[in-house]
Amino acid sequence: MWGLRVTVACVRTFGRILSLPLVLGVVSYFFATDARGRAASRAYLERVHANTSPEPDWKPGLWQSFLQYREFALSIADRICFWSGRMDAFEFHFHGREHFKAFLEQGRGTIVLGTHLGSFDAMRALSTKDDVPVNVLMYTRHAPKINEIFRKISPESEVRVISADPGSARAIFEIKACIERGELVAILADRAPLEENGRVCHVDFLGERAALPEAPFQLPAILGCPAVMVVGLRSGPGRYEVHAESLAEDGERATGLARANRARELAERYAECLERYCKRAPHQWFNFFDFWAEGNPR
Repeated sequence: MWGLRVTVACVRTFGRILSLPLVLGVVSYFFATDARGRAASRAYLERVHANTSPEPDWKPGLWQSFLQYREFALSIADRICFWSGRMDAFEFHFHGREHFKAFLEQGRGTIVLGTHLGSFDAMRALSTKDDVPVNVLMYTRHAPKINEIFRKISPESEVRVISADPGSARAIFEIKACIERGELVAILADRAPLEENGRVCHVDFLGERAALPEAPFQLPAILGCPAVMVVGLRSGPGRYEVHAESLAEDGERATGLARANRARELAERYAECLERYCKRAPHQWFNFFDFWAEGNPR
């Protein structure tokens, strides 16, 4: 929280451009000292390279891993600007916005499945255009503190954080209320939290089995609502391409085995889309750990 506050203060005081050297310096320090992260980065880039056809014009190596860390730094600076209400300084191009528009016109709340690829905060531009509140579900005990920072940075922000505490059913009731009001509930679905205790879906991703958290893919069946995947890719300084793809439109509730099967099918569709976007913007993947080892059967 201290590091976040300092970074926010720098960007708000000096602006995004003047703060970039500081942010890049911090990330360069972590790149130099984080051997495990560098190894995970290279392993990921090697998988992207091996599973892309035709073969990309870059080769996995130390420089490519640094470029991945650099993209992370640029993403952090942009995120703070988004939170600070400076979205007018950015150019957004939307693809698949019709999926949101159709659901919202029908008053149907929607589960938005995001990813640690690109900037999930870029979807706020989409919600702003459609004038609909966004509720972000986070697996963190720090959600109240993050809420406080959101309010201080942008009091008029329509983004709210729902804390998903392990062992508590409170979050599901909050999510249900949001969906019934016709709002968006967003959750990052590509990282299984430690609290999942093995509740994961195994999918094919970049040529190998990987584990995704089960809960995000069960929500549409539990609540009977649509699910849309959103990816915000940085296409240049101050420019983003925001892609939305409908993953589940029926909005029917399911229980027992039917719910588990639908969650697995949804996770597989999500993984297929995620792989496609990883190949499009390989350096914008921000999971700096052995993604394929987490929760995978051995």
